[in-house]
Amino acid sequence: MNFIIRIICYIHTKYTHLLPIGGHFMNKKDCHVLLTLHRERNITKAAEQLFITQPALTYRLKQLEETFNCKLFIRERSGLRPTYQGEVVIAFAERLLKEINATFEELEMMDTDVKGTIKLGVASTYGQYILPNILHTFQEIYPDATFQIVTGFSSRVMELFEAGDVHIAIVRGIDYWNEEKTLLAKEPICIVQKDPISIPDLPKLPQIRYEMDTFLEGLVDDWWKNVFSTASMRSMSVDSLETAKEMARVGMGYALLPGICLIEERDLYIEQLHTKEGVPVTRNTWAYCHHNTMEFAAVRAFYNFLVQNKDYSATTFTSK
Repeated sequence: MNFIIRIICYIHTKYTHLLPIGGHFMNKKDCHVLLTLHRERNITKAAEQLFITQPALTYRLKQLEETFNCKLFIRERSGLRPTYQGEVVIAFAERLLKEINATFEELEMMDTDVKGTIKLGVASTYGQYILPNILHTFQEIYPDATFQIVTGFSSRVMELFEAGDVHIAIVRGIDYWNEEKTLLAKEPICIVQKDPISIPDLPKLPQIRYEMDTFLEGLVDDWWKNVFSTASMRSMSVDSLETAKEMARVGMGYALLPGICLIEERDLYIEQLHTKEGVPVTRNTWAYCHHNTMEFAAVRAFYNFLVQNKDYSATTFTSK
C-alpha cells in the first residue's frame, strides 16, 4: 500500500500543472487523442481510430486546449496541423503515455503470478521457424502471459534490448552480453542445391546471394576464403533466404543457408560447411536478459522455459 501511495504522490507532484478544470489528470485516453490527431491529421479519421464520435472528439480536444490555455491544432486545406504549442504538448503526451504504460507494466510484473506482457526481440529466422512452437507450449502452461514481439536482424534486436525496449533478446552470432545469458543452439551453415553437391566445383557454379546479417555474412565469406583461392560466381542477389532457397530448388544455382530454414526440407541436397581443416561452420543462438528484468515473474518464467527446453532450438535436417 505504501508503494502505491508513493506513486500517487509522485504523479501528483510531477503533474499537478496538468490538472484541468474538474480536477482530473490528463490520462491515457487524452494522450491517445492527441497522438491520433497528430498521426491522422483529420478529425473524422481520428474519431474512427479512437472508436468515438466526431463531436465527442471535438469536445475533448476543446477541453484539452482549455486545460493548456492554448490552441493545439489549426485547420488547413491539407488537414489539421499542430501549432508550436501543440507540438510541445504532443511530445509530452508521448513521454507521459510511455511512463504510464511502463509503470503499469512494472506493477503488473511485480506480481508473483506468471501474467502480463513479455516483450521479446527475436532474430528473424528464429522467430519464423522456432519461436511459434515455443510460445504455443509456454502459453498452454501460463495462459495469462501475453507477448509483444519484434523481429529483425540480430544487431537491431540488440539495439532494442540494450535500450530497454524488450525484456529478452534472442540473437544469433552476437556474444558480448555479461548478464543473464544462455546458449540455446549451435546451428550449422549449409550449402543447398537441386543437384548433388561437389564442393571443389562451387567456384564454377552460380551462387545465389541474399541479404544476410553482418555476422552470417562474415562467417560465409571467411569460410570461402579458407577453402577457395578464387571468388565465387554470383548469379543473382535476392532479398531473403526463403527466396534464395526457392531459387536453388528450381536449379538456378546454390545457396549458403543457415540450417534453421532447412529443418523440414526434403527436396534439396544439403551439405554442412566445413573449413579445409575439417571444422564445422556454425552459428550460436543466444538468449539474453537483464539481471533486474529477471525480477518479473513472467519474464523469469519464460527465460527459464527457454533454458530448460533447448531441444526446441535444435537444428536437425535430412538431405535429399
